[in-house]
Amino acid sequence: MLKNIIKRNNNSNNKFYKYFYLTIFLIVMSLPIYRAYGALSCSITTAGSCGGTILLKMSGTSNAHAELPSFSNYNSNVVCCTGVTGLGNSCAATNNAVIARLSGTTGTNTHVEKNDQTNGNYNLEKACLSSSYLGDIITIGYQSSNCTGYDTTLFSMEKSTTNSQIGIPSAYNNKVCAKVFSQTISFNISTTSAGFGSLSPTGLRYATADGLGSSSEVGAYTLGVSTNAPYGYIVMLQGDAPKKGALVINPIGSTNTTPTAGSKAFGIRAVASGGIGTVATPYSGSGFAYDATGTTFTTVASASTGDGVNTNYSIRSVATIDSLLDPGIYSTNLTYVVTANF
Repeated sequence: MLKNIIKRNNNSNNKFYKYFYLTIFLIVMSLPIYRAYGALSCSITTAGSCGGTILLKMSGTSNAHAELPSFSNYNSNVVCCTGVTGLGNSCAATNNAVIARLSGTTGTNTHVEKNDQTNGNYNLEKACLSSSYLGDIITIGYQSSNCTGYDTTLFSMEKSTTNSQIGIPSAYNNKVCAKVFSQTISFNISTTSAGFGSLSPTGLRYATADGLGSSSEVGAYTLGVSTNAPYGYIVMLQGDAPKKGALVINPIGSTNTTPTAGSKAFGIRAVASGGIGTVATPYSGSGFAYDATGTTFTTVASASTGDGVNTNYSIRSVATIDSLLDPGIYSTNLTYVVTANF
């Protein structure tokens, strides 16, 4: 009779542990949102034919006077630019660059000078190239013969510095050049959920994308990040440790370590491949860590420069429970936030 009781109790314990399930729901966010890069392209056309942004108007193809886009006297020859999302001609925009200063105060029928001149007669009226994206880098230059190193030629100047008439790009040797470098970021995640399957206090479990879990370490999901931003990016993570109501599987914390089976612990680590991104402490060691909460972020990875090459981060996640934890389904939402360092 005693043997039968012991046997039934052991079967009950085995069944008890099967009710511990842990699921992670994953979200990836990016600031700013990814957008495709296109090179700035400008040409001389009519106001009615311009399908982009007009930066400046001219009275003719050469020996011409200048006019701001808001006027309508010189609609037959306009500097029309396309190719980059968010282009504008506002000198009041937060992100703008002056392409030329105009003489006088009328905004039309004027001579021009370079944007680095200090002639007092050219201080009030300006023609500008602007972008609605603060991450865009707008560069205006003045070169002889060509605009090598820039995206496009806007127009040409009869004189090299000030008090100049203007013309189409081929009219004069003094070229007015422009370039817009659009900083972008892209990201992806291989799955939106992962699970450990059935947990037990007798061993460690590792999350898998199919939710069944594994007794040996595997990558639960992969996060891919790339940017061309000169100062790189940062990958941050926010989210509570897995829980069921008020019951929590304890986060390992900010020390990289491998938990002991039955210690009631949860953690992650990351392994980088490709690109130039690196995993941040404490997630870069051979053990695991987790020090984020539902209201605070932890840094998982970063890159100090941008090369546009994708870095894949394989995220491995471990969990174990103690013998006192209530059975049931434990879960959490983890949010990865990827930002470019503009």
